[in-house]
Amino acid sequence: MLNKYRAELDRIDDAIVGLFCERMQTVKEIGAYKRLNHMDALDRDRERDLLARLDAQVSEDQRGAVHALYRAILSISKAQQRFTNTNLVLIGMPGSGKTSVARHLSALLSRPIASTDEAVEARIGTTIEALFQAQGEAAFRAIETEVVKELSSVWGSIIATGGGTVLSEENRRILRENSRIYYIKRPLDTLDRTGRPLSQGDGALERLYAERHALYESFCDVQLDGDDDFLVTANRVAEEFRSHFTL
Repeated sequence: MLNKYRAELDRIDDAIVGLFCERMQTVKEIGAYKRLNHMDALDRDRERDLLARLDAQVSEDQRGAVHALYRAILSISKAQQRFTNTNLVLIGMPGSGKTSVARHLSALLSRPIASTDEAVEARIGTTIEALFQAQGEAAFRAIETEVVKELSSVWGSIIATGGGTVLSEENRRILRENSRIYYIKRPLDTLDRTGRPLSQGDGALERLYAERHALYESFCDVQLDGDDDFLVTANRVAEEFRSHFTL
């Protein structure tokens, strides 16, 4: 008889697991819909209404257990929606490989990718270096802020920022709204200076680092030492990002 009961429990557990996986797939689809339509990930009224509806279906002595079960399920669902909708932003010195790391992350996490520098150049139809020479840094920073607003509006993205993007308080405010921020730190002698006007000249890179390092540290959620193999760095970022949203 005990084996019969156990077999029945196994059947019920299999059904619960199947239904839970089906529920989580629906949660994922809801998260994608909310991301596309810029809706809040969490709906507290929905949670209250769900618990009230369940109360009507169970006896009073079962309500505590049912509430505990569904609070756990809802907690997992919220984490899933936050994971789906939160942007992943890379900050750090010019030439630290943020765009290369972002490309690997895009494949690892199946997310759209954007680079603020590449988006600026696409908008102006020339290089950032040429813009600096023709109009100066202020003109570049104004366009950069427009780009940051545009890219940040696509929820669930991976955004590689320019080295000076976070110097702007407005840019920091925009990025902070719906992002987890990663500071990719690499030794100065490994940074690529090609096409980076502010990194040119004797001591220029060292001065930039002295000016920006503390800001990178204070603004980021996570600081990671970058590796020469950008895929290694991307895997570290992806692992931390997943674990942050896992209960």
